[in-house]
Amino acid sequence: MIDQLIEKLTDLIIDLAKAAAARLAVFAVIGLTFLIGIGFLLAAAFMAVAAKFGAIAAAVAFGSGLIVIALVGLAIMAQRDPGEGIAKQASDAPQKAGRSEDDVLFDLLLHAATTGFATGQGNKPHMQTGFDQMMTDLEALGVFDRPMSKSAPKPEQDTDPDEDTKTAG
Repeated sequence: MIDQLIEKLTDLIIDLAKAAAARLAVFAVIGLTFLIGIGFLLAAAFMAVAAKFGAIAAAVAFGSGLIVIALVGLAIMAQRDPGEGIAKQASDAPQKAGRSEDDVLFDLLLHAATTGFATGQGNKPHMQTGFDQMMTDLEALGVFDRPMSKSAPKPEQDTDPDEDTKTAG
């Protein structure tokens, strides 16, 4: 049973990795094409500035501008938590109503692993997020649902709130 589960998980992970690799290749080609286009636009802008102010002034201006842009981007990225995007994706992902029990169990396994990793790292916000995700998965499995027996009587509701008490006799 466990061997079959491991085999299915391995096949699923391999399929996901192949799909991710194909998407990565497509995005790499698109990104490379985008960067080449930006390069040509920068070259055209450089030639225009060089024709107006000279090659040295244009090189200094473009070099300085690109360095400033890179430093601003570096400062922004240095302020961010590396796991921030991962935790946000996991916690903001809406729970699908039509998930199968296998999907929920797989999610529970992943959430337990990430929670354990966050616990080992001492990362309390990610630990709490992981525990919350695990509780959501357990609720989806019906762990916290109380079984309702069909023979159990339903509590009677008071239909007349003005009536204080009922007396016999």
